[in-house]
This record gives sequence, structure tokens and C-alpha cells, in this order.
Amino acid sequence: MKPEMAAAAILIFLVHPAFAQAPLCIPPEEPFVPADDAAFGEYADLVAEDFERYFSEVRPYIACLDTARQDAFARAREISAQHEAFWKRADEMGLTEEVAPDADPE
Repeated sequence: MKPEMAAAAILIFLVHPAFAQAPLCIPPEEPFVPADDAAFGEYADLVAEDFERYFSEVRPYIACLDTARQDAFARAREISAQHEAFWKRADEMGLTEEVAPDADPE
């Protein structure tokens, strides 16, 4: 493959929406709270810090989920527009009945 073609292929791969990845949203690890009083008393300071860590990490996690949701809706709108264009073109070419999915597959 020529270098120009390879560069073009890489560019298309990186820019094309079908190849775009949704954000990877990893939930924060939940704090562990000891069940017995002795361990609770001994590790209360660490558990308190763990809760603080959790709450500081859960905000960006929820923001990530919101972004992923918005991205999914935007992509669904794009696909819906492609679907509409597909049916319009199929109709213009007289292919609507040929390409329509069977209503009754029996």
C-alpha cells in the first residue's frame, strides 16, 4: 500500500463516526465498611477517607455516563437520518417493495 493511501486510511479510521468510541465510564470502587465493631473502630479513619474518595470519583463517573448517553442519542439521530435517506433513495429507484423486510416471516 502506498504511504498516501495508508495515511488516508488511517485518517478515515480516526475521523469516521462509525469508528468513534463512546467514552469508557468505569464506576468508582465502593467503600468497604467493616461489619464488626472492633474492625470498624480500628479502620474508621481509612473508611472515612474511602468514602471521600468515592464521592470525589462518582461525580466524574456520572458526567462520563451523561456524555456517553448524549453521544448515543446523537449517533442514533445520525443513523435515523441515514435510514430515512436509504428509504427515500430506495423509493426513488423503485426498490421499496424489494428491500422491505417481510412483515410476516412465515
